[in-house]
Amino acid sequence: MAFLYDNLTAVVVGTTVLLILASLQLRAMELSTAASGQEAALTQSEEIATWMEEDLESMGRHIMTTDTVFGGLSRTKNEASPTDSVLTGLSFQYKENAGGAVQTVQYDVSAVKTDRVEGKDRTLYQLSRTKGGASAGRTPEMLGYIDVQFLDRTAAAISAPRANTDQIEALRVHFSVISPYRNSKSGVKEVHRMVAFPYTPAQN
Repeated sequence: MAFLYDNLTAVVVGTTVLLILASLQLRAMELSTAASGQEAALTQSEEIATWMEEDLESMGRHIMTTDTVFGGLSRTKNEASPTDSVLTGLSFQYKENAGGAVQTVQYDVSAVKTDRVEGKDRTLYQLSRTKGGASAGRTPEMLGYIDVQFLDRTAAAISAPRANTDQIEALRVHFSVISPYRNSKSGVKEVHRMVAFPYTPAQN
């Protein structure tokens, strides 16, 4: 009888240990997944901020303000964005040098899917970029919002920039990147970024 009791005790203890180890392993996996998702979102946000800044800083470079600097500007409503809007299209021109050919860059933003973030259904977007009519890269399908604003000398957004190009002094970009891997252990599920820089034609 004592032998059976000892065996039963050993089984119970062994099972308990296995459950504890499995729980610890599951927790470690959840933490690792959360950390990987946060790192991916942070990395993507940094990369997007860098190339958008490089792109938009060139807008109108070596082009007179009397010429067409940008066009195709369109937006759609989205309350998740701090501007209450999401960019859907933007094209702009620049020259590599004063005597160079005009280069055209086109941004197209499309809604790609709906995902649940922080308990809310969110539309996720992707920005596709073309240069000279050829594909020149795209963001992951992880944008929570993205918008480009044209600012006056007081840093206020100009509601009709095409009609008021003489008032534009700077550009401001708002966007967010949703973590691709999220769970209850995720500390950061959405990375918000804002970058601003001078409007090149205003400096010519």
